Amino acid sequence: MSFIATYYTKMRGKYPGQFWLMFAGMLISTIGTSMVWPFLMIYATRHLGLSLTTATLLMSINAGVGIFASFIAGPLVDRVGRKGMLVFSLLGNGLVYFFYSRATGDLNMAVLMALSGIFNPIYRLSSDAMMADLIPEPNRPDAYALLRMSHNLGIAIGPAIGGFVAAASYNIAFNSAAVGLCFFGVLLF
Repeated sequence: MSFIATYYTKMRGKYPGQFWLMFAGMLISTIGTSMVWPFLMIYATRHLGLSLTTATLLMSINAGVGIFASFIAGPLVDRVGRKGMLVFSLLGNGLVYFFYSRATGDLNMAVLMALSGIFNPIYRLSSDAMMADLIPEPNRPDAYALLRMSHNLGIAIGPAIGGFVAAASYNIAFNSAAVGLCFFGVLLF
């Protein structure tokens, strides 16, 4: 544990405050996203009554739209700006999570999964581009490693929190993820 504290202390002074805000944003965004993601198929099958085939098709829609959106998001991030697209992505994803708990069938879920597939790559591409703008080239490998660590830490924490919350209520899980994403989006704005 002391190695991590020493490493963090060394890195803290090496990067500007905007980078650490991105680090925190990646952590919060990933916790919010991964908090719900593992339980989405259970929610779709148990609460919406969708077949397992339909639920997995919904996941495929999300992934397919995400791939397509990645190609469009890059030039869009360059044209519109990094910060604006980060905020747009966080608020958009927050709204998607809010509406997951209000979905009533496969068509609603398909639209929401497609929207999530659009918003997720926008955040990743915006943060990568912003990081490249903020950090001089010699320091980028460590900075990208820290962002990746933040992402992985969020994936480790999110499902654990989501499991406890979803056991109580899927609505609370969706809404708390939505509030977290929107809160950070407004904070960035």
